[in-house]
Amino acid sequence: QEAHVGTRIELVLPETPFYAESGGQVGDTGEIYYFPEDMDVPVWTVEITDTRRRLPGLIVHIGTVVEGTVNVGDEAHAAIDTERRWDIMRNHTGTHVLHAVLREQLGTHAHHAGSLVAPNRLRFDFTHTQPIGKAELLEMERRANEIVLTNYRVNTRWTSYKRAVQEGAMALFGEKYGDEVRVVSFGEDTSEEHAVSMELCGGTHVDSTAEIGSFRIVSESSVAAGIRRIEAVTGRGAEELLEDRMALLDRSAARLHTKPADLEGALAQLQEENQQLQKELAQ
Repeated sequence: QEAHVGTRIELVLPETPFYAESGGQVGDTGEIYYFPEDMDVPVWTVEITDTRRRLPGLIVHIGTVVEGTVNVGDEAHAAIDTERRWDIMRNHTGTHVLHAVLREQLGTHAHHAGSLVAPNRLRFDFTHTQPIGKAELLEMERRANEIVLTNYRVNTRWTSYKRAVQEGAMALFGEKYGDEVRVVSFGEDTSEEHAVSMELCGGTHVDSTAEIGSFRIVSESSVAAGIRRIEAVTGRGAEELLEDRMALLDRSAARLHTKPADLEGALAQLQEENQQLQKELAQ
């Protein structure tokens, strides 16, 4: 009936703005608190660290009481961590961009086989039998950023499962769908014959592809026979990646007493000198 400071609890509300983990997208975090209008500080506050769907229709907020005493039946105000939600939305729409690019570049056999959408990265597993070369990955990254910069409006609508599939919407691997489904798409409001992307999805997304900011592929690997995995970053994660790479370039150039633009030539010269020294040492 009540929970005190330091208690880890699962809290249920009649309705909530928090997204519960589903379809590869992690659950929201934030705060739930009771803040009467006649008071300057909250009566109680619960720090929410995860949101899960324990049963169909039952969303549970998992967290710790950090202030006051929570009672069953109290009035409650719910506030998600909006900055984290934006990072997740960029990565989720970025996942749809990546899926579309994979099918463009590799063929329609490249189907979703699992994914993770987190605030700091996205992970996408897909069906493909061969490793993807560096040149192909660079072309995929270029195409993904082209879609981002085209600034397609991201559309969402509800329709029947049968109609969505007939229209060409793709379903996620391992997901169960009801009679009514949510379709997330972009690119169909252009002169293109078909939408760039059309998928059944219940997750959160940005309003337009430009809000993704930037798309950068971090790695490509094998996770099982016939299943490949791409990890990527968008938005702030992409900015941090580029900042780290630029800083590494600057440090490396400084160690060789050259400019970043001349680093490749300086490395080639160093390798040549090293090979010559190895030959002299062998003699």
